Amino acid sequence: PQLRKNLWTIVHAIQEGFRERGYDIGGTDTPVTPVFMYGQPNEVMNLIIDLRENYGIFCSAVTYPVVPKGVILLRIIPTAVHTLADVERTLQAFDAVAEKLKSGIYANQTGVLESVMA
Repeated sequence: PQLRKNLWTIVHAIQEGFRERGYDIGGTDTPVTPVFMYGQPNEVMNLIIDLRENYGIFCSAVTYPVVPKGVILLRIIPTAVHTLADVERTLQAFDAVAEKLKSGIYANQTGVLESVMA
């Protein structure tokens, strides 16, 4: 029972945090939290590598043709062992990568995957 309670505390905190910051997370009522962003498929790899390597956040990405062109769907799955501090760190990381996405930095990066794999 405590793990379930912890899970939903974290889920509600992260989903409410995304909504308060203006992110579109659709109408989810499960722990799987979609975060919709707008950009091009070539930007997605750089964004998710940045999240993982620089912020320690793993998420999966869904792009065209599964979602419309220009839409990036990132899926976050919080767990019962995450903390409210993890939630805040995740929200701050998303703010940072969203700003980078808007600035075009991910479109202009080349070789990110190669440098991570080296």
